[in-house]
Amino acid sequence: MSISDMEYRVDVLLLISFISETITAIGIDYNWSTPVPLPSFFPSPTNFTYTEGDLARLECAINNLSTKKVIWRKGSDPNPLTIGKRTFVDDKRVIIEHTPLHRNWNLLIKQIQLDDEGMYECQVSSKARHLRHHVYLTVLPSETPIKHKPDDVPKTHNGSGLIYDIRISGEKYVEKGQKINLTCNATGEEHPPDDLDWFKNGDKLSSSITDQIAIQKRVSLTTRTIVSILQISNAGMNDAGVYICRTSDLQITSARVNVLNAHTYNVKRHEKDKNKATSAASGGSQLDNGARPNTAHSVSVVLTSAIFMFLNNVT
Repeated sequence: MSISDMEYRVDVLLLISFISETITAIGIDYNWSTPVPLPSFFPSPTNFTYTEGDLARLECAINNLSTKKVIWRKGSDPNPLTIGKRTFVDDKRVIIEHTPLHRNWNLLIKQIQLDDEGMYECQVSSKARHLRHHVYLTVLPSETPIKHKPDDVPKTHNGSGLIYDIRISGEKYVEKGQKINLTCNATGEEHPPDDLDWFKNGDKLSSSITDQIAIQKRVSLTTRTIVSILQISNAGMNDAGVYICRTSDLQITSARVNVLNAHTYNVKRHEKDKNKATSAASGGSQLDNGARPNTAHSVSVVLTSAIFMFLNNVT
């Protein structure tokens, strides 16, 4: 073999090495199979307000649902309200609104009640925990008195022996960063109470832009009721506690709100997954999404072997 032939083979080997390293570095993927897109939520409202007795429609629109199921739950209750088009609660008011081949999977609640107020979750049946869409339902009291069964409404007594009605409704478990919504309804014996105040852990609350607190009040002479809606935006861990609602005629009730910090768990899990990915990469057998091997390295090895064989045949 002449010196020029040897130099030529050295140049080819250097070229092969360069191509191999380039392919490995950029991670060319030769898997030509078309991946199935994950479901995603189409933009839709996240807050709905209805009056007691109305038909409530909670919207949820999903792209690329494929064969997966849509699950509706209320708040942190693990038991589903609906799965697909089937209802799993003994409540004929709850149904699913869905048209075949359309992306809407709306939850309908007939004859909405004050106790229906709260956070609802529309979830896609998948291992991916992020495929969840949350909406908040606010129910305002009706101006027309609604007949209740004797045991439906809690009653309190004051010192004079008169019977009053006061209650707090709203989501008792809120994710950190979400909004706290509490509604207090108080009814007087002959006329609505003159005023209603909110307290948290004993301290009086008032509307504040700095603290992101908003309090709205409305009075109904027809139903002898005063309603106060407390909203705290961007809830923090310090917003957890006991919230007290008290009227000017000393009707009083309370509710505990828990703020959940799910971000801590997500961060730890993310770091754990990242460490696993780094370990797999250092071992020379990195997987894509836990299923496909890194084909770039294999392709570079095959390419190198093929060119070697070609050169040997030529010489």
